[in-house]
Amino acid sequence: MKNTFSLGSRLILAISFLVAAHSANALTTGTVLGSDFVNGQSSYSTSFSGGTSATFVGSRSFQKKTQDGMTGVGISDGRTVGEIDIDETLTGTFSKEVIFSTLTIGLLFDGPEYSDVKEVAKFLVNFADGGSDTFYLTATGKHTASWTGEGSPLSLGSGAVDGGTGAWLLNNPFGFRSVDSIVFSASPGVAKHSCHNCTNQSDFTFVSATVIPVPEAQTSAMLFTGLLLMGALSLRRRF
Repeated sequence: MKNTFSLGSRLILAISFLVAAHSANALTTGTVLGSDFVNGQSSYSTSFSGGTSATFVGSRSFQKKTQDGMTGVGISDGRTVGEIDIDETLTGTFSKEVIFSTLTIGLLFDGPEYSDVKEVAKFLVNFADGGSDTFYLTATGKHTASWTGEGSPLSLGSGAVDGGTGAWLLNNPFGFRSVDSIVFSASPGVAKHSCHNCTNQSDFTFVSATVIPVPEAQTSAMLFTGLLLMGALSLRRRF
């Protein structure tokens, strides 16, 4: 009985360590902050625990912009300095596939604030399975927006008002599909009937993204192999 208990305890302990190690790796998150980008540069890189890295490249040099206490990053030139305009891009590439947990953008307004359009942010996402898709976020009101991806956008701070944050948080925006890269740009907005010169004025800033690196196949295989070995050892000891 004593040997059996000892073996069972070792088996449980070993499995616990394997599961804990696997879970810790699987739940590791990384955050990219627009406030960490450097003005005047056109490339920014950061690394997360577990060996995953992210590199963001602008179509031209970066320019950060702060409004109502929220800082994001855009492009230094273009129609609106410090924001991502229609003819500008910000491309994020990951060394290993990731799942987007959250995505936050700022200064996306619904029109009246600056005699502008209902601005539209555009996201071209390249997935690890080889597919790609384009998603759109459109500001429709002070605290309302439409989103073509998963979930619903959440207004942050003062919202889409004159001098406000115009900030939107997207939770799990692309579902549980693994992402290789993402391209931020803007799409022509919807102008009000009273505004005859409000086309092509969509622009916004990248504020932050939280991603979860997808565990490599070897990690899952290691857990499965470990369980098989411990199970085989247990059977051998009993017989």
